[in-house]
Amino acid sequence: MVLVIGCGVLLVVALVICVAWGREALVEPQLPPVPGPAAPASRPRRRHRDGLRLYAWWASMLLVVGTASGLLVTGAGGRLAMRLLAITSPQATGRLTEAQATVGEITLEGTVGYLVFGALPFAFASTMLYLLVAPWLPPGRLAGPAFGLAAFVIAAPFIDPLRADNVDFDIVDPGWLSVLVFAALAVVQGAFLSAFAGRLSRSLPLMTRANWPETVLPQLLAIVLVPLGVILAVGALVAFALPRLLPWFLAVRASHTGVIVGRLVLALGVVAALPAFVGAVVSIAGR
Repeated sequence: MVLVIGCGVLLVVALVICVAWGREALVEPQLPPVPGPAAPASRPRRRHRDGLRLYAWWASMLLVVGTASGLLVTGAGGRLAMRLLAITSPQATGRLTEAQATVGEITLEGTVGYLVFGALPFAFASTMLYLLVAPWLPPGRLAGPAFGLAAFVIAAPFIDPLRADNVDFDIVDPGWLSVLVFAALAVVQGAFLSAFAGRLSRSLPLMTRANWPETVLPQLLAIVLVPLGVILAVGALVAFALPRLLPWFLAVRASHTGVIVGRLVLALGVVAALPAFVGAVVSIAGR
C-alpha cells in the first residue's frame, strides 16, 4: 500500500508539472562566436571545446529529463496502471505475467526491477526522441500530447505496451481498459517531456570555467546509468573530434526545410503504423 501511495504522489507531481509548465518551449543554446582577436592557432582548440560544451548540454538534458520522466511517469504511472489492471482482474491474482511478475503483488524488488528494466529505458528512449523532434511539433500545450500520441501509435503495437501477442492481455481484463490506460499514460509522458524539458532548457547553461561544477553535476547520472553512460561517452568523443557535426545537424533539423521534412516524416510514420496499431487495439479490446 505504501508503494501504491508513493507512486500516486509521484504521478500527481508529474501532472502538476504538466499543467504549470505546459507552455514552456524548448530553448536550444547558442554557442558564442569566436572573438575576433583570437589567435588563429587557438581557434581549432576553441571549436573543439565548444563542440564538447554543446554536446554536454544536450547530454545533461537527456539525463535529467529522462530520469525525471522515468521516475514520475513511466515508473510511477506504469506501476499504478499495473495495479489498476490487477484490481479489475481478480481471477488473475497469483498468475505470472510475460515478465515473470506475479499479478496482484507490488513489492519493492518488483518495483525496482520494473524501474530499471522497463520504465527508465522507455523514458530515456522517448526523451531522446522528443529532443530530436521538438522543432517539428505544434507550438504550446499541444506539443507534448501530440508527441505522446504519435509515439504511442508508432511504437506501441511493435514494442510495448500494445503488442497483440503479449500473453498478459489473456490474463488481465478488460482489454479496452488496458488500451485507455496506456494511451493516457503516453499522453502524460509526452506532456511531461515537453513541460519539464522546456523549463529545464531555460535554466541549464552551457558549461564554462566559472559554472562547470553545477553543469557537470547532471553528468554524474551517467555513472549510475552505466549502459547509457557508455553511449554518451562515445558520443562525447565524436563531438570533440567532429565539433561542427552537432551544430550543423541541429541547425538543419530546426531550419524551415528541416521542420517541413520532419513533420512529413512523423506523419508518414503514424500513417504507416496505423494499420498495425488499429489491429492491436481491436485484438486487445476484444479479449
